[in-house]
Amino acid sequence: MKGLSITAIGLRSIADCLDIFKTLENSLQLDFLELAIGSNCDVNFNYQNTNLILHDSCLYQGYFRCKLDPFRPKSWYDYAKFIDNNYVIAVSLHPPLRKYCSQKDLEMALVKMQDALKVPVYLEVMPSSEYWCSSFQSLVNFPLLLDVSHVNIWHQGNSIQTKKTCLSLLQSSQVGAIHLSHNAGKADTHDLIPQNIWFQDYIEQWSEDYLVTYESLPIEYAMYERLDKPRKRKIK
Repeated sequence: MKGLSITAIGLRSIADCLDIFKTLENSLQLDFLELAIGSNCDVNFNYQNTNLILHDSCLYQGYFRCKLDPFRPKSWYDYAKFIDNNYVIAVSLHPPLRKYCSQKDLEMALVKMQDALKVPVYLEVMPSSEYWCSSFQSLVNFPLLLDVSHVNIWHQGNSIQTKKTCLSLLQSSQVGAIHLSHNAGKADTHDLIPQNIWFQDYIEQWSEDYLVTYESLPIEYAMYERLDKPRKRKIK
């Protein structure tokens, strides 16, 4: 399955984001919308029976952001309720800092949270070493969200090494979801995806086995890009 993240098109109203999703649904062959930080994803908004993925602490009640924390069971309630009332196919989240918990405690908390939410949960591969899942050595025993652009930061923008690492992680059978984006290897900038990027030829194959999400748009759809991105390019 393929989807589009609010991260790619956000800083608009959630209604406008849903309209963009519907506009691009056929051309990008989209199966789901990922709710994520970038727009106010209100729990009471009518998502029109759209398949959804919830990414990290993405939900809002009015202007109040609902945090999702595997170590705080009370924080699961708003997400479980939203899942019961909408077409949510999965949840993904950022791992905590390594100094805050042991690997075993994190794995146990994730299993309990997944049982409570009653949908698959994926833990995202992170770009910086202070987090769990920021290297092969810090991966935890739990299904992963492979963020290709985060791995690109591991390798300072070396696309050959990034490709090698990503394909190795996919062979481990631990990955269940993929984020697609682009950057220069220094920061997670969510740049437009160029046409000749190394993973372009893998997207269709991956979408048969994984939940593949565009976290930034292919360059030919730049007119729908997150609203702050064109302004930043003009400033530079």
